[in-house]
Amino acid sequence: MMYKKDFPIFEHNPGLVFLDNGASCQKPKVVIDGVSDFVAHDYANIHRGLYELSERSEKAYYDSKTAVARLLGCKASEIFYTYNSTYAINIIAGALVRSKVLTKGDVVLLGIWEHHANVLPWQILAEEYGFEVKFFGIKEDYTLDRNDFSQKYDEKVKVVACSHVSNVTGQIYDVKKLKQQLRDDTFFLIDGSQSVPHFVVDVLDIGCDALVFTGHKMMAYTGIGGSYLKKERLKKLSPMIAGGGTIEDVSVTGHTLTSGTDKFEAGTPNIIGAVSLLKAIEYINNIGGMQKMWEHEQEIVKKVLKGFELLAGKVDLIGTFVSENRVGAFSFVLKNQLNFNKIGEIFAEHNIAVRCGGHCAYPLHKQLGLGGTCRMSTYIYNDEEDVEKFFEVLSKI
Repeated sequence: MMYKKDFPIFEHNPGLVFLDNGASCQKPKVVIDGVSDFVAHDYANIHRGLYELSERSEKAYYDSKTAVARLLGCKASEIFYTYNSTYAINIIAGALVRSKVLTKGDVVLLGIWEHHANVLPWQILAEEYGFEVKFFGIKEDYTLDRNDFSQKYDEKVKVVACSHVSNVTGQIYDVKKLKQQLRDDTFFLIDGSQSVPHFVVDVLDIGCDALVFTGHKMMAYTGIGGSYLKKERLKKLSPMIAGGGTIEDVSVTGHTLTSGTDKFEAGTPNIIGAVSLLKAIEYINNIGGMQKMWEHEQEIVKKVLKGFELLAGKVDLIGTFVSENRVGAFSFVLKNQLNFNKIGEIFAEHNIAVRCGGHCAYPLHKQLGLGGTCRMSTYIYNDEEDVEKFFEVLSKI
C-alpha cells in the first residue's frame, strides 16, 4: 500500500516525514486536480441560478453532502456545512440558547479532554446567558471516569458535549455507551474532528443529536466542515446567525426561516471547499473505505507503541498502550524535562514535522500536571520508514 505516492507534497519536499496530521493532513493529487477541474469548468454560485454552470455547481455541492451523509450513516438533509468543527459548535451552541433549550440555571457537561473549540463557545455564552459549564474527568488509564460523570449528570444538565477522540492522548471514547446513560431530553453533541477522518462513525448507531466534523483533517481543503444534526432537533432549533439562503420570506415586519439545514448556512457557502470534501471522500472510497484506512492506521499505531515501549525509561507517553482504543495521535514528554518547543525544533532540523505545546487542550494538560507536550500524529500516507526515522531522532535527544 504505497499511499504516499498519491500526495504531491512528498514529491516536492523530498525526505519529509509529516507527523502533524492531528493538526491538518496533506491532500492527494486527485483532490487537488478535482478541485482545479471544477473551478476551471463548473464553478458558479448556487441557489436560484437558472443556467447550466450554476446547476452543475449546485449538484456538486449537494453531491458532497450526500457523500458525507453516507459516510456518517445519516440523511443528507441532516447535514449542514460551515467553516470547520469550531464554527459548527458555535452555531449549535448559539441555536440551543436562542431556542431556549439552554437557559439560566442549566448546566453544560463537557469532557476534561476537550479541544478549546468545544469549551470556549459554551463558556462565552454562559457568561451572557447564565448557565453553568462543568467538566467530567478521566481515570488514570485515560478512559472516561463514569463515576465522576454519574455524580455530575443531574437534572440540571441539558447538554452533554464531548470529543469522540482526544487530540492529545488519541484515546477513543465509547460515546455510544455514554449516550445510553443520558435522558432523552439531554442534547448530546460529539466533536468528531479526530474520529471521522480515521474510522467508521455511524451517528444513528451512536444515537447522538449532533456530530461536528472538519474537512481539512480528512484530505479536503481548509474552510469546509459542518455537522450532522438529528432531524427531530433540527426542526426545533433557530440560528443565532442569519442571512441570505436561510429564509423562506422576509418583509418589513419580519421573516420566516427555512425549516431545513439551510437555515444554518447564512450567505454564500464554501462551494469549492464542499467539492474538495467530495473528492476526498471519493478518494477514501477508492482506496477501500474507512475500514481499510483504519486497518492501515492500526498497523502503524502498533509500530509506534512498540517504539515508545523501547524508550520507556526516557520518554513518557501520555496515553494508552492499547492500540485498539486509540488513533495515531501520540503526545509525549522527555523525562529530562527538555523544553517541548526545543524538541520540536530538533525534529524540524531532521525534516520531521511534529507539533509542540498545549494542543488547544489546556484543561487536560493542567489536570495531568503538564505545561505542554510534543505530539506526533499519523495518517494514511505514513509508513514504517517514517516511524523508524522519528524514533531514530527521538532516541538521540
